[in-house]
Amino acid sequence: MRHQVLPATSQDVASLATMLEDAPGYLDWPEKEPCDRLLEACAFSTQIWAARRLSDGSTSALWGVTPRLDNPDVGYLWMLASATFDEDSSEFAMLCRLVFAEMLDQFPRIEQLIDARSDRTIDLLRGLGFTIGRAHRQAGSPDSLHHVWLESEWLRHPSNHPGGMTIH
Repeated sequence: MRHQVLPATSQDVASLATMLEDAPGYLDWPEKEPCDRLLEACAFSTQIWAARRLSDGSTSALWGVTPRLDNPDVGYLWMLASATFDEDSSEFAMLCRLVFAEMLDQFPRIEQLIDARSDRTIDLLRGLGFTIGRAHRQAGSPDSLHHVWLESEWLRHPSNHPGGMTIH
């Protein structure tokens, strides 16, 4: 493994926020600038994790989870990864498993809305055990989003883990 996962610091957030400076808006909240969204997500998150490269300590990914306003038992997942993982999605998937297990200790369910055109993200989440709902249009948007979710029960089934291991 070339990365370690630790609770994120403000330096981790600032490091990846620079990636968002020229990023387009998001389908589910197009009027918000991406950097402002990241800072808001961090402010409301109960957990924020960072992947740091062992070789130089640089931040390669962030994950966070915030309670849903209408149901605080459900965590609203967010994640941001640098191009570091473009060539090694298996390491990113392994790191996601570690982080999601921590999130599912706090929330019985984590979920998100994913752009239906984001095949790579949908494939990653499906491979991690997420249920992928049918794509549907959000009110006021011409674009389709998939509702994706992962239940904490998934972690308790040995058949869901390579080698039959249960993650605690």
